[in-house]
Amino acid sequence: MKISFAAVALSIVVCGCANNQPPASRSSPGTILSDDFESTPVGAVPTGFTKTGDIGVEEGVAHSGKHALRVEPAVRGGRFISLAPDKVAALGGEHWGRLYYKVKTPTPMPTGRLIHATLVDGKATSPLANDLIDVRLATLLFYPNGDFNYFYNVQPPNGRKEFGPKSATMQKFNDEWSLLEWHVDAATQSYAFFVNGKEVADIGQHKGAGNFEGIEIPAAFQTLSIGFTNYQPATDEGFTVWIDDIAVGKKRLGPVPGARK
Repeated sequence: MKISFAAVALSIVVCGCANNQPPASRSSPGTILSDDFESTPVGAVPTGFTKTGDIGVEEGVAHSGKHALRVEPAVRGGRFISLAPDKVAALGGEHWGRLYYKVKTPTPMPTGRLIHATLVDGKATSPLANDLIDVRLATLLFYPNGDFNYFYNVQPPNGRKEFGPKSATMQKFNDEWSLLEWHVDAATQSYAFFVNGKEVADIGQHKGAGNFEGIEIPAAFQTLSIGFTNYQPATDEGFTVWIDDIAVGKKRLGPVPGARK
């Protein structure tokens, strides 16, 4: 059977178009949500999310494409988007997450001894104390010398102290995109965290089934929010942060295909 040149050319064009989709739109198996913000109008947040504080899509600063979520500066407080309840429910007791973020430099500084800031937070019922806790899945401590470190952090309600291990490795914001990944599993009471593909092993938690002390991974999250919340005040107007290529799912999502990080 003979195949015409025109048919071959058409095949190449069709294949090329399929392979040149925006990177974040090609979801891997097990993905529950993936958004690169390209289809969201400037100033808005993606359909299905609710927002808290001053946050919306901006054009011109992005990890991939042209759009990213911009967290507007504030001296203190939360600016974040929260997943729709059905997406949160689909996570169950185990999920992987991914986002890229960068912080505008020069950064503001703490007005006190440090600033605790969270990029990913989930509210849930503690499997240990049966109270409402905040599980900070991507969170950091920023110090007056300009260094910061990541840590795992759980904030119980009044009456119980917050807890979680801190990384010994100090870093500095550099106005570049960083890839953050996290994994939680209630069945094994484990937590893992990765920066640019490398595990931050000293904040990992692997307690084992039924061992809730010091980790408290819930059987299900009630909320999952992505953005930037600084609990202590910053100098000047506060932090400006961009977030892009967010995804959550049942398997590790890894970096955006073709991305430098």
